[in-house]
Amino acid sequence: MSSPEIYKGWLIEARPVFCVQVWNAGGECVIPVHNAKTEEEALLLARGWIDMQMDLESPNQPGDDDNFFQDDDGYDDIPF
Repeated sequence: MSSPEIYKGWLIEARPVFCVQVWNAGGECVIPVHNAKTEEEALLLARGWIDMQMDLESPNQPGDDDNFFQDDDGYDDIPF
């Protein structure tokens, strides 16, 4: 890791980062892993990121049901 420096008012610093490529039904994604010391640790942290994404997914995805665009109040938020 380099020492931080100021460039045109911006604080910049070079850091080692592993880029882990993942694919799912939505296509390719690159996960930057900043805190890993080895490739194995980067893969482990990427797996944890994937687990978090799976936990955050909403049960109401587009196309899952006809009421996707309805709010809790039952009204449609589509402006047309």
